Amino acid sequence: MSGAVRVVLYTNVFVSAAINTGAPHAIVQNWLQGADFEAVVCPRLLTEITTVLLDRPKLRRWIDLDAARRYVDTVRERAALVADPGEVSPLTRDRADDYLIALAREHGADFVVSGDKDLVEWSEQRPPVIAPAAFLEMLGYETADIDS
Repeated sequence: MSGAVRVVLYTNVFVSAAINTGAPHAIVQNWLQGADFEAVVCPRLLTEITTVLLDRPKLRRWIDLDAARRYVDTVRERAALVADPGEVSPLTRDRADDYLIALAREHGADFVVSGDKDLVEWSEQRPPVIAPAAFLEMLGYETADIDS
């Protein structure tokens, strides 16, 4: 892939990356190590990531509170922070997903990466919504290509 692309990573990708290995983890680690794409976030997305990682005690078995805070701070510092999308009309079958699609459209993202199979399978979406493994493959990386 030539030239940096702009990507909206869904909350589920950021959270999965923080607590598991696999494609979401590889995407975020490659991004933090300088991969050729720009992660686009907005305040609402950062709030969702923060709420999930810091306010759900059940996640403590996978990530301690200090590590979760550092992770959220790193995402906030490294991502391209843009404004929340404006008025969001119904775009997807799940209204909770609509603002992220609107975010991608309003701020010129080339792709949306989501672990939500229903959303990935909905082929009418622009920009395209792709699974983490497909995005990783498109970048030319494998999960084993990262330094943890």
